[in-house]
Amino acid sequence: MTLSKFLSVFCLAFSCACLSFTGDNNQTITIESDSAERNEKTGHTQYSGNVVIHQGSLIIDANSVNVYYEDNEVTLILCNGNPASYQQESVAGSLILARAGTIEYLPKEKIINLKSDASLSTNGTLIKGERINYDIISETWRAKGGNQSDQKRIQLVIPPPKTDDANQSNPTMNEASNSR
Repeated sequence: MTLSKFLSVFCLAFSCACLSFTGDNNQTITIESDSAERNEKTGHTQYSGNVVIHQGSLIIDANSVNVYYEDNEVTLILCNGNPASYQQESVAGSLILARAGTIEYLPKEKIINLKSDASLSTNGTLIKGERINYDIISETWRAKGGNQSDQKRIQLVIPPPKTDDANQSNPTMNEASNSR
């Protein structure tokens, strides 16, 4: 395959993945809660009591949610819970699962900030820490433990590869020595 064909296929695949993810942004946002209060002047809406937000593959579940608007566009969704949870299909098609005491979702920037006993699961990897920042588009994260007095550190759990072919093609040390 020539380089130009390879690049064409790569660009097409990447653009399809991005379109499927950004398709969530073009979906209607549905918010359900026990109560809500809105200030039209400031563009701020506060939802309380068993708040559930849906937008395409995005689902947010929290005790309370504050939604901030600028020029009729959502700029920040601030969620609090015990814990609050977030899930959405990633650009690559895997499921992003996040939980924390506080979740800040910046839809324009495609960034999730998790604070207070945070966890993030994506592509089979689990990250835990006091704070986790995740860039949805670049699929990069940064985690921090608690302050020094808490003695909390981050934890990263990486699952083993799922392929069975690797075990068959790589004999154990005993099998290799017996075949000689």
